[in-house]
Amino acid sequence: MSWRRLGLAIAWIVAAGWGILYLVAFAPSSAAYVGYAIAHFGAGYAFGSALMAKQMTPPLAMLGTALAGGLTVLALHAGTVEWVFAPVGPIAAVALSDTSNRRNMISSVIAFAVGFVLLAWLVP
Repeated sequence: MSWRRLGLAIAWIVAAGWGILYLVAFAPSSAAYVGYAIAHFGAGYAFGSALMAKQMTPPLAMLGTALAGGLTVLALHAGTVEWVFAPVGPIAAVALSDTSNRRNMISSVIAFAVGFVLLAWLVP
């Protein structure tokens, strides 16, 4: 197993675990946690698809990288102990990135930043 697959597997488990926790335990008390759960499930879908695919499509890799940025923001702003898992977002982004040339690395950094900034703007 490569370090990229291991990173994606860890990110997938973290995203799914926190998504289930938010949906089952916290959603009845606040509707915001339903949105947190949906965002975690979306990131988990992208990470799981990337983990199981032989070769990812570029749009899925960029979506997963942007969702990794969003997952990092959610981890930092959730108000739970999820902040401990905030480094999983950048790990997933690096695992999803294409390092074949400089242009692809820059586009991966931009996709992560877009996901991070968009969710930072939406999450109070």
